[in-house]
Amino acid sequence: MDSRFFIAPEQLEAFEAAARSGSFSAAARSLGKAQSTISGLISNLEIDTGLQLFDRSGREPKLTAQGRALLQDVRALLNSYSRFEAKSHSLSAGLEESITVAIDESAIDLNRLVRGLSPFYQRYSTVSLNLLHASGDSAAKLVREGAADIGIILSQGDYPEDFDFRGVGSCSFVLVAGVQHAIAEQESVSSQDLHDHLHLRISAAGDQGSLPENDLSDRIWYLESYSLFMKLLTAGLGWAFVPLHIARPYLDAGTIKVLPTDFQLTPYPYGTDLIWSRRKALGPAGQSLIDEISCVLAAAEAEPA
Repeated sequence: MDSRFFIAPEQLEAFEAAARSGSFSAAARSLGKAQSTISGLISNLEIDTGLQLFDRSGREPKLTAQGRALLQDVRALLNSYSRFEAKSHSLSAGLEESITVAIDESAIDLNRLVRGLSPFYQRYSTVSLNLLHASGDSAAKLVREGAADIGIILSQGDYPEDFDFRGVGSCSFVLVAGVQHAIAEQESVSSQDLHDHLHLRISAAGDQGSLPENDLSDRIWYLESYSLFMKLLTAGLGWAFVPLHIARPYLDAGTIKVLPTDFQLTPYPYGTDLIWSRRKALGPAGQSLIDEISCVLAAAEAEPA
């Protein structure tokens, strides 16, 4: 005899609602069904499983030990079914299954990025987001190679013909060093002073970058993320150009300081762009993500300095 049986989601839903609410009548109200329907679904579930899930000897049904043992598994199954149903509806509507975003932290305040991701999640909870750290020009490279759908980067002078982009704001840089560094004690810093000390730079492996800071020192350490970068800087192991949104907490804490120079630096700020490739068309979720990020960055630009 075949011992396999089919359990309908409605049976599991009725069982979970009754267990949660404490009665068949309350479960019926919460699910918008007749009490007799709920009672029938649970009875059929007990028949199909061969288990007594509720003790009906009292005024209200109570979970048996067998019912309690199954409750968490039932809830897990219902959650999985809900996710499956939502994702299948999304895919049939043309939504992307996942979106990959390559992010250059120099180009965007991550706190502001989160403000754009939160409403996106509320609208597209079935779409998986892959958020990649990509310093220097590597974000644009990932988009060009199809490894990322969207890039958040410092503006470049020229993009390939198959790129689309949207300017979404600007990013200011400041020349800083740790307060422990000897150069931080000087009233005025010359280009020769910078040349004589270690320069810390954010850059992907093998990428010399495009910012006009390359010729200021021949003593350079390259790092791929700001986590170790800022630790080295605050420890007094060099000077650097740092995005203001990253430098600000350290400036406020007094662990780094802006260096006064006796020469003209290349004007800042740099623009921030969102980029994507025309060869890999964005679906509705990708377009919405660009709109959400653009919106929060535009609002940030309007805030007083």
